[in-house]
Amino acid sequence: MSRRPDWEANHAAAAGELRDGESIVVLFPALGPTDDRGSGLVPALLIPVIVAVERWHWRRTAQRLARQSRFPLAPRMVMALTERRLLIWATGRRWSMGPFIGFVTLDRVVQADVLTVGSGWRTVRVDLANEPAVRLKVPGDLAEDLAAFLSGQFAADDEA
Repeated sequence: MSRRPDWEANHAAAAGELRDGESIVVLFPALGPTDDRGSGLVPALLIPVIVAVERWHWRRTAQRLARQSRFPLAPRMVMALTERRLLIWATGRRWSMGPFIGFVTLDRVVQADVLTVGSGWRTVRVDLANEPAVRLKVPGDLAEDLAAFLSGQFAADDEA
């Protein structure tokens, strides 16, 4: 049994949420907002408790920000970008598709900026028209293109 994500199965599951005339431009993993706190030395016996509290806090932060911004968020997500919408699912183990939690139409997005550099997970800030901005972490090789697409700086046809 492979421990890698089954992106073909995820792509097939995502296709079920598409409207007529829509196609998936890119399907990608994303991490919800975190506080990005530092770390310190702690006794080894406290590590499981700290991890549990951090995960609980991460879920609560994502829920609070989702309510404020009306942008569906979860700690770990799979997102599908189409020409008109950004579809969002919560994930299960190994990035498998979980429940569909909603979508954001691209006309609500004013601008998107990449806030970090590097090749790992990079933070993208999505500025919305009438709601607070949302920060997501996406794979580094996708961040610049995603921000450009969300900002309307290139069309899906330009990828060829």
